[in-house]
Amino acid sequence: MAKDLSEQLSRLGHKCELLVTRFATLKRDNEELRARQQELLGEIDSLRRQNEQMSTELHFLKISGAIAPATQSAKEGTRGIISDLVREIDACVADLMKDI
Repeated sequence: MAKDLSEQLSRLGHKCELLVTRFATLKRDNEELRARQQELLGEIDSLRRQNEQMSTELHFLKISGAIAPATQSAKEGTRGIISDLVREIDACVADLMKDI
């Protein structure tokens, strides 16, 4: 009877040691996961701020695109103005050549 009790206590002791070891492992894992969770929450916060900033920039770009002419139409308009100026200069040069 004492031998059975001793064996049961020994097995119980081993099970307790195993339980303590598993608990320590789970506790360490839990701490690591909580730290990782905090990192990810910080990253989410950073990405939200970046998203808000980009949304604001997009909004401003849309407004500026509506106000300012498109690049192609600006080039065409500039070419037209330069062509008109060149024609005027040519006309002036022609008038000066008549006087000579």
